[in-house]
Amino acid sequence: MKSYLNINSLILVGVRKNYVTTFYKGLNVIYGDSDTGKSSILEFINYLLGASSIDLADEIKTSVNYAALEVVINDTVFTIVRDIYDHKKSIEVYRCKFDDLHKHFPKKYAPNYSPLSNVDGVFSEFLLDSLNFPKIEIKVSPSKAHSQMRRLSFRNIYKFVYVSQDDIGSKSFLRLEDWSRYAFTKEVFKYMFNVLDESIARLQGEISAKSSLVTELNKKYQIISEFLRDTDYETIESIDDEINRIDLILEELVAGLSALDKNMKADSMQYTELKDAHNFISLKYKECILNISTLEDKIDKYSRLKNDYDNDIEKLKAIKTANSRIGVLDKEVFSCPICDSHIKIDDSDFPFEISSEKDLNEELNSLSRRRRNINDMISEMSFKLKKESGYKKELDEQLDELRELIDEESQSMITPFLTQRDFYIKEISKNEKVREQLVKDLKVRNQQEELLEKHQVLIKDIETLTERLDALKKNAPSMEGILQGLGDRFSQYLKGINIKNRTGIKISERYYTPVIRGKEYFKITSGGLRTISSIGYLLSILDYAIDHNVNHPLLLIFDTVGKYLGKQTKEKYSKETLAVEDDLEGMSDPMKYQNIYEQLLNTVQKAERKNVPCQIILVDNDLPNSFSTGELSNIIAHYSSVGEDGLPLGLIDDL
Repeated sequence: MKSYLNINSLILVGVRKNYVTTFYKGLNVIYGDSDTGKSSILEFINYLLGASSIDLADEIKTSVNYAALEVVINDTVFTIVRDIYDHKKSIEVYRCKFDDLHKHFPKKYAPNYSPLSNVDGVFSEFLLDSLNFPKIEIKVSPSKAHSQMRRLSFRNIYKFVYVSQDDIGSKSFLRLEDWSRYAFTKEVFKYMFNVLDESIARLQGEISAKSSLVTELNKKYQIISEFLRDTDYETIESIDDEINRIDLILEELVAGLSALDKNMKADSMQYTELKDAHNFISLKYKECILNISTLEDKIDKYSRLKNDYDNDIEKLKAIKTANSRIGVLDKEVFSCPICDSHIKIDDSDFPFEISSEKDLNEELNSLSRRRRNINDMISEMSFKLKKESGYKKELDEQLDELRELIDEESQSMITPFLTQRDFYIKEISKNEKVREQLVKDLKVRNQQEELLEKHQVLIKDIETLTERLDALKKNAPSMEGILQGLGDRFSQYLKGINIKNRTGIKISERYYTPVIRGKEYFKITSGGLRTISSIGYLLSILDYAIDHNVNHPLLLIFDTVGKYLGKQTKEKYSKETLAVEDDLEGMSDPMKYQNIYEQLLNTVQKAERKNVPCQIILVDNDLPNSFSTGELSNIIAHYSSVGEDGLPLGLIDDL
């Protein structure tokens, strides 16, 4: 069996809902308007397959809690779960589908080789082991005798799988022109095609290591199996049956509780009427209390005013009495006893006012009238107060009577319901605890099954590695033969694209990269031709992997296939191409764009004919007019920034 990695689904576990992108065998296309989250899907896949970090858009930060990737590696389903806000946290791997995570314990892996406590290993090594790829160290500088050795990681191979929008058609594709690092990339290329000088020794070492692991797993499985037998652990089937039985019981209990609540509401008509009457009379009682308080305030205020009038009346009476006793001033004119001049006494000469009897009587009559009116009002309000107080007493008695009736009704109606309700709640809680323990037991049993599955997978891996070792010993691949095979495939691809002047086409013996018209890839000045070349180069490697046993996961991921092809080139990429050269190469011809899709589809169809699992995922802004969906060609996402024709607005589609 060929080693492969296929993606089933990307799940962004969200705050409001989960955002799921499902993938299929063959060609998977994601397309639509710019800035709708198309590339984010590929970036999440990249991150969940071990990238050191990920850039998150604002809508992702406000909508997503964590990410999960369901994959199939060599016929085994895994779900990879990773924190998207802390890239240093361990990566969880479940040996099951995403929907069954609750039934399994995860393995925890460090995202890189930096020390991390409480982990089961390094994520890259988990991927290499699962793919049955040898774990080796490669010289950083192969030409130096004392070169440092560096672990080969899955991320090194992934450079030949995933091409970002920045790298596709770029001169820095595969880190070309960074020659200090590219030397290591060339060694990774040799590793992929099993042409490293020590390939046979490495395979023998890998077979030996896996054989030891088989023995270790077998012992561990026997110990765990014996322990589970001794502790009377149920089988997976019986635990599953018991969980299903408990689920049915819980379903009945929840339904019973719901029905009880409905019946309690239906049977509480009299109680409701009594409660309504109590509420109504309570409102009347509060209104009565307010009226009494208002009347008392008014009586108090008017009583004080009446007292003021009484005081004023008494003062006026005193003035009248004083006037009657003192007498009235004489108006006569007197002669001065000294000078015989006339003297007249004027009231204005006095420092005080002397009221007339008439004025005093008028004022006294006015105050007396007011006093009588106030007194009448006080009497009237006192009568109302007495009436309201009596009404309050009646309401008090009615409320007391209603309270007694409500208590009696509650006791006769609610108590039995509460007893039944308590029974349901206790039973639900008890069964939920039983179910929780059963799920734990199921996880333990699944862990045992996983050991057995790993044991069987390792045996298959050893058989595959042994076959590969025998093939290497009989007919060790040469770099010349591999480059020739890749060159032939690359030439055939360019023919399918209908590139002009197809001469001098091969894979460089020095850089292991495409050569067109005798010109190395990084020296090609047409961005469009480089885009076509970078796609064709990786597609040729995939095609070779379909025919031969190489260390490649049979997966390709491209971001923005039409980067330099017949569209308006983004400003930040325009400096890496010459528009004149693109015009000469005919990059605006829509047939070239269409032919790329045809070549991609041809490759997955070939894999299907040979029964080889193969998957290509690509992102683009548009599709060729001729593209149609089928068994091996799927449009898995189509976004519109304005929601045209009811299309989702983007990856996060509920904002």
